[in-house]
Amino acid sequence: MQAKDVLLKQFLELRNRNSEQALTFLLEHYGNALYGVVNKILQNKELANDAFQEGMVKIWKNLSDFDPEKAHLFTWMMTILRNSAIDLLRQEKRKKIQNDSLSVYEREETSVEINIPDSGLLSTISKLDQKYSALIELIYIEGYTQQEAAEKLQLPLGTVKTRIKTALNTLRNLLSAIGVLIINIFK
Repeated sequence: MQAKDVLLKQFLELRNRNSEQALTFLLEHYGNALYGVVNKILQNKELANDAFQEGMVKIWKNLSDFDPEKAHLFTWMMTILRNSAIDLLRQEKRKKIQNDSLSVYEREETSVEINIPDSGLLSTISKLDQKYSALIELIYIEGYTQQEAAEKLQLPLGTVKTRIKTALNTLRNLLSAIGVLIINIFK
């Protein structure tokens, strides 16, 4: 019997008797490796500690859901902790973005601050219908997934996908029209 099989058998016996002992067993045998994964994702000790604690609580609450026929024990735990770390990373990213009270479209100085001439993209986005510009901002500027944007705006996912496609096609057409005008000016 391999070492991982022995550990699995010991864990399953502990899980059936006492979930706290089972969790302690998991921490003793896998804690450092799991923390390393979380720390690598977050690259911040304080955030890594928070995500690790949150993930271990999820593992503890769901010990009875673990099925050795579906996944290896380490893989199951790593998936839970990885998801906790990624969720925390996304929350932190949103906090930073939300702290900035001005919308990207309201900042005329954005291009000047970073010394890149405004290509007209931001002003073109602001000309889109609000239902399209809001989605472009959430997905492409704030980093939301389409699912997250759908939830935030309380729209069906299919509607979000259709609007994004329409918005991108509209932007493409508007920007190509601007490019034609610029080319004609310099002829």
